[in-house]
Amino acid sequence: MSRKPLRLLAMAAALLAVLTGCSSIPTTGPVGTASAESGGGSALVDTFVLAPRGPSDEGGETPQQILQGFITAGTGAADDYSVAREFLTDSLADTWSPTDRVLIYGADPNIVPDPDGNSYSVQLEVVGALDARGIRTDKASGTTETLSASLEQVDGQWRISSVPNGIMISEVSFSLLFLAHNLYFYSSTYDFWVPDTRWFVQKAGIAANVVKAMLEGPAPYLQGAVTSAFPAGTALAREAVPVVSGVAAVDLSAEVLEDSSDLNRQQMSLQLTQNLTQLNNVNSVEMTVNQRAVDLGKENGSPVEAMADPEVGGTQITVSQNELAYFKDMQPLAIEGMPSVAEYSPRDPALSLDLSTIAFLDADRSALFLTGPNQETRQVAEGTSLTAPSIDPQQWTWTASAGGSGAGVLALPPGGEADDMVNLPVAWLAGVTVSELRISRDGARALLVTNEGGTSHVLVAGVVRDAGGVPRTLTTPLELAVSAGSGPGIAEAPPVNRAKWVSEDSVLVAQTAAEGQVVPVILSLGKDPEALAGLAGITGLSAGKGEQNIYAQTSTAMFKRMGNSWYEVGEGLRDPAFPG
Repeated sequence: MSRKPLRLLAMAAALLAVLTGCSSIPTTGPVGTASAESGGGSALVDTFVLAPRGPSDEGGETPQQILQGFITAGTGAADDYSVAREFLTDSLADTWSPTDRVLIYGADPNIVPDPDGNSYSVQLEVVGALDARGIRTDKASGTTETLSASLEQVDGQWRISSVPNGIMISEVSFSLLFLAHNLYFYSSTYDFWVPDTRWFVQKAGIAANVVKAMLEGPAPYLQGAVTSAFPAGTALAREAVPVVSGVAAVDLSAEVLEDSSDLNRQQMSLQLTQNLTQLNNVNSVEMTVNQRAVDLGKENGSPVEAMADPEVGGTQITVSQNELAYFKDMQPLAIEGMPSVAEYSPRDPALSLDLSTIAFLDADRSALFLTGPNQETRQVAEGTSLTAPSIDPQQWTWTASAGGSGAGVLALPPGGEADDMVNLPVAWLAGVTVSELRISRDGARALLVTNEGGTSHVLVAGVVRDAGGVPRTLTTPLELAVSAGSGPGIAEAPPVNRAKWVSEDSVLVAQTAAEGQVVPVILSLGKDPEALAGLAGITGLSAGKGEQNIYAQTSTAMFKRMGNSWYEVGEGLRDPAFPG
């Protein structure tokens, strides 16, 4: 038996087990399947939907039963949620928009009659929500929301005449029926792909939904930080994106070709390919306009393909015996041509990807220095409680400083001096402190750990640059839900003071402490948090590419993650950091 049928049977069994053993999904209908566009073998393509029942043919259901049936029918996306519409009056069924919002609830909904007769309140314990664009927001533990609904009798049977747009779905149902998928946009330099995680319901037509979401543009926190090859207003000429023999046919509106260059059309084709070949039934993309192939122009001068999830190499920068050193192949190495920096008592070094530039702080983290092989050491910034520096792919060096009215974000151009430092205006940092600032490996996003009123937050903001590549501000951020548990939601969020990029869409966070057990957690935009094995006295963390390429520092030794444990790789090393 092939892997695909085995996976289908396993998923069907899981759904059946949920339906028969979990009270959060009423067993109102059998399990059904909806086929994908064609063939393939990706979880993003093999689709499973529930087949909930509509109202009883015999009638006699109470308003509460009608409301509960409507909620349950939110698991049936087939035919534009036709079963859910059966619980609505004809006029509401024509206007109700199920995709405007998805509320993800924990405990079973509580349906309470209002005093005024035919109105009811649906009380939900909300753990998360999707907006109309598939952008997920997790909610703090204990978050509740109450929705109002009205009913009236139609031919002697109760039907819902008023209810907010959107569906309500349990955590368990959501994990089975929705899947995370990264959209991709270009970085401002067109050198990197920047992921934008969205959630799509598993049903036929997911390729078209991916393209439509991409054409609508990036999530708010990435707007201004990334770019698309497609001009605003571009749309599919037809709703479907058929996939035949691994080729996805994307037919676009004619406006896409207006004033387009060969380079621009080539970039469009590459962007479609990057977005759709993440689906395992898509190997290539054919871009057409009004069903005619688009001329991509001459191959000479074609764009360099952008890089997704860039590598960072295997060399770390660290402090060994009060000097800067490399750490590679499980041992410290002297840096050839490196000047002594012992007089500064170096802390928190950062390394550029080409190993040419090293930034570090002094002992009390009040001064930032730059140096490198065969270079002098120079001070380029001073401040209060500077964060560990970060060097982006364009060789800008970043740090954040605590100020009187909040944190300030500083960025120094490559080869720059103190007078060249850019102080970015970031209004949303007013009144908060920053303990970590790490620029992503694509240079388009900033990972921050902030503290406000004793509560820490892990944030991802877009880096907005001008036409010359100069950073100008950070966008209003997306907050990542921090949880030490295995489930989603910000349940009893632990404090955090450190965060590192692990991949293009996952980060490592922890609250470091010289004493006691520290449990680092991997946060991913499309998966539940993953708590790593605890280790006593973690005072520093570093992360290369991938969830196994993680290191922890204690007061006595340096450790590397291996499976769900840690093993010692060196002594006398401090503040290790991969390039970035």
